[in-house]
This record gives sequence, structure tokens and C-alpha cells, in this order.
Amino acid sequence: MKTSVNTYSFARVRKSDGTPLNAVEMCDLAKELGFDAIEFVGLDVPGSFNMTQIQFAYFIRGYCAAKGLGISAYTVGADFLAPGTVEHLKRELDVAFALGAPLMRHDIAYACPEGRTYFDLIPEFAEKVTEVTEYAKTLGVRTCTENHGYFSQDSDRMTALVKAVNNPNFGLLVDFGNFMCADQISVEAVKETAPYAIHVHAKDFHYVPKEESVNPPAGYFNTRGGNHISGCALGDGVVNVRECVNIMKKAGYSGFITLEYEGPFGDPVEEIRRGLAFLNSCIA
Repeated sequence: MKTSVNTYSFARVRKSDGTPLNAVEMCDLAKELGFDAIEFVGLDVPGSFNMTQIQFAYFIRGYCAAKGLGISAYTVGADFLAPGTVEHLKRELDVAFALGAPLMRHDIAYACPEGRTYFDLIPEFAEKVTEVTEYAKTLGVRTCTENHGYFSQDSDRMTALVKAVNNPNFGLLVDFGNFMCADQISVEAVKETAPYAIHVHAKDFHYVPKEESVNPPAGYFNTRGGNHISGCALGDGVVNVRECVNIMKKAGYSGFITLEYEGPFGDPVEEIRRGLAFLNSCIA
């Protein structure tokens, strides 16, 4: 297994003038911290670059190669219940191809129409996911979806979808921490989804049950069931990251594990640095 970090983790990092990092600077920081690769969550072209997004993707691809930094994935949002989503994702796949990313992660949907259930919608989702991943196949890119967004988050929903799609070019991005947003125990959910994983996120959360606090404390947000969680450095929270990594090993997973940090407190660079040290200890 190799380590990666996604650019979302750097959301709170600021330069000396108070401005956020651009994509190039995120690559520099990922390399400095010791990651093997970087995962891009969208790709914004800095104002100082007179390039199209595709041109910038090719630039970043070369920049990372020159630094010895891999590109593990390209991550985008999606809602297959909204019109135009399939064509939008095909355009994003062109960006993934230009980046040299081996896979692209996309969402499925964020809410259920009244009177329907997730499982009612699986045939529609599967048809659209198949069209996207078949286009991706022509580019040499695999696609996956993540347990993300409350609606498409539970392990049984994810496994039902991947089985319905039944395409070797499509799999799951298993995020250790995100199962908590649906009030699942991460270790049990990872056991169920690991056989279908083609990419992995390692994330950790602090946890406060709703019985201890009706309202979320500062820096926390609600799970689907009304409990409260807050992002933190890997190893500091309640997610059994080490056991989740062991489950992935036993399942035969040997790809990248991307650290995703979304803590609201402390120095984000130091929290990421500590999290990487913990992740390395889990992988060893």
C-alpha cells in the first residue's frame, strides 16, 4: 500500500498572506510532508495560469512527475437524479485522463425523491453509472463511488449498487470514517465493502452521542441519526483505522490509501503530518 492525501485536506491551510493554497502549492506540500501521491478534489486553474482546465491538468501531471509525486485519483461531485449529470461526468473524465489519474470518484445522489427508496433507484443509478464507466474505459480510467453524502452512504446500499452495475471498470471508494455519518460502525461496514474497493480513504472523527448533547458542540456536525462528529487527525478519534487497514490487507487491497483530514481545530499541516505518521504505522 502507498499513501496519498487529497486536496480537500488542505482546505484550511493558508499562506503567509492569508490566501489558500493553489493546486501547485498543494503538490509541493504533499511532497514535503512525505506522501507518495496526491488526489485532486476538483481542479481549479489558478488565476496566474493562462490555461484551460485540460491544459492545466496536463501541466499538473508533468509537475507531479518531475517531483516524484504520484496522482492517485480525481474526485468530483455528481447527482444522477439531476439532468445532464452523465455528460458532466464524461467531461470530468477528460480532466482525469489529462491528469493521468488512474481512477475518478463520483457521487451518486444526495436525497431521495418522495415515495422512493435508495433501493428503488438502483436500476436507474446502475444504468447511468454504467454509461459513465464505459466511457471511462475508453480512456483507461476506472470509476468508483464513495460512501458519501448521507443518502448513498451505507455499506448495504454501496454493495447493492456495485453488484447491480456489475462492471469490472467500476468499484467502490471505501472511506473508513464516512460510515459514521450514517451511524454505522466503521469496522463492520469496511468488512462488507472491502471486496469491492478500488480506492480507500482514511479518515477519523471525534464522536459525541446525542444522549450527551442535544445540539452539536462547536466544530461538530450531525450524523443522519442525530449524533455528533468532528474531523480530527488519524489516530485521535474513535474510528479503528488500524483494524480497517488490516481488513483491507486481508481483502487483498494493495492500492493507495488517501488520508482525508477535515478537522476544524488546530494547525492543519501538523494534524495531517501526525495523521500520516499514524497511517504509515498502520500500513507497515
